[in-house]
Amino acid sequence: MRRSARERAEARRAERVTHLVDFLAAVQEAERVAVDRYHHNLADDQWQARAKESIDRMWVAQKTIHMLCESEVNEAARRLASDVQGVIRKGPGDPAEPQDEKVWAYIRPSRRAFLDVVRDHLA
Repeated sequence: MRRSARERAEARRAERVTHLVDFLAAVQEAERVAVDRYHHNLADDQWQARAKESIDRMWVAQKTIHMLCESEVNEAARRLASDVQGVIRKGPGDPAEPQDEKVWAYIRPSRRAFLDVVRDHLA
């Protein structure tokens, strides 16, 4: 039985939403890794492994967005992933306390831009 164009479009949209949520979950985990490093001063082997895994998961999710979503959504996801990776590797750039807030402030603009683009494309 052939599905209608509307059913196919709805299925594609649902698939994109699922992958966008997966990307956001990966970004959130990577943000926690950055907070653990710079706010809780973790840098042991376990943290290093967790950082590598979270960065890899985030970039795989971003590449899935590249395959499934519009270029504007992909570019916003790429910028967000790059900012998160940067803050994990280099820190938020401001040594003042509290570092958790500095990490979130560093990421906030690209996260907001990503969410805004996704909202516009899903509307």
